[in-house]
Amino acid sequence: MSGAFDELSIVFITELKRRVRSRLFWIATVGGIVAIAVLIEAPAFFVSAGQSSSSNIVLAGTPALRAPAAALLDGAKNFDVVARVDALPQRVNAAYLRAHGNAGAAVALEQRARRLSIDTYPRDLSAFDGRQLREDLAPLAIAIGTGLPPARVAATAVIAHRTHPIDQKFSDSGTAMFAHGIAFGLIFMLYLAIILASQGVMASVAEEKTSRIAEILMATIAARNLLAGKVLAAAVVAAVQLGLWLLTAIVLLPQVAASLKSPSGPPSGVAGSLSLAVSPGEVLAFFVFFVLGYLQYATIYAAAASLISRTEDLGSVTTPVILPVVGAFFIAQYALVAPDAPLVVVTTFVPFLSPFVIFTRLAISTVPWWQTAVAAAIDAATVVVCFWAAGKIYRVGMLLYGRLPSPRQIIAALRT
Repeated sequence: MSGAFDELSIVFITELKRRVRSRLFWIATVGGIVAIAVLIEAPAFFVSAGQSSSSNIVLAGTPALRAPAAALLDGAKNFDVVARVDALPQRVNAAYLRAHGNAGAAVALEQRARRLSIDTYPRDLSAFDGRQLREDLAPLAIAIGTGLPPARVAATAVIAHRTHPIDQKFSDSGTAMFAHGIAFGLIFMLYLAIILASQGVMASVAEEKTSRIAEILMATIAARNLLAGKVLAAAVVAAVQLGLWLLTAIVLLPQVAASLKSPSGPPSGVAGSLSLAVSPGEVLAFFVFFVLGYLQYATIYAAAASLISRTEDLGSVTTPVILPVVGAFFIAQYALVAPDAPLVVVTTFVPFLSPFVIFTRLAISTVPWWQTAVAAAIDAATVVVCFWAAGKIYRVGMLLYGRLPSPRQIIAALRT
């Protein structure tokens, strides 16, 4: 037992040092941090770069129309009136909007036969919300048609609306929205980390076999210890990378959310919603199911790589083993919109799919504790089975050159 542990320790430490010292590790780690920072900071950058907001408008019309319209828009808090003029020029262009508060649109009001007429000149047709503008100014149109004061019409039009969540995980829509967005980001990070780390193990195994180093290693170290050391070292490196990427996101997201929050936004606030969207328990679950998922895939990838004799043949064994992780990623996307769908619940307990699906459900819904426990137990058992099977295939494949082992040889190896 002590000898096996010593072998495992030697392989683990050697592989860990090799990976940490490699240029690729630092490029991937720093590149990931920079990419996450850019993706998170991009919205704040574009807002602070002086680009016009489509909600900033120039309001034109007679003072009798402008005053109540501006009051309604200020109260609705969907548009900001940055300039007020009596009339617009015959041709409204981008230069005119820039000269008037760098507005995103110009809005001209006119009363025609007891009806309100609105002409809009948006800088970006796809970004300007004309429907929202009509809704905000509807009380003014009713006031013109009925002769009632606009303030009285606006007060009467207010509807008391309360949302009561069925699932008590989130208390408001803002928090739920952020949870879905963060869940998608974490799922994609999980997918990318498992793919990259597993393929790294596959490439390492293929390199050792094709260079005949495997023959020397197998003569002194048991195959299962060699496999376990490689996989565990890669898991530690991948976990460190994920931790640094997550730390970057945790530090930057609240700051960017606060900078993007509109002063007229909802009371819950973007930053407040963000702080409630992901709990420490969910971050822990992310790492737990990452490790379980990674160990499942990495062992299978390593076993598959041991079957080839040339690095050019890696593609022939990569496709079959990559399909489950791609399928798991797409099922996780479905789980984002239907976390309690029968397919999602069933795949919670399916090996190789479970790490993605159960984490998605935990991030956006309330999952019964027993489902989480059973999923974790199934994943842990799958890791044990994968190590057992992959170790036997690895032992046969690493010493077989020139041809792929036949199915009969693989079955015989599993029986020994």
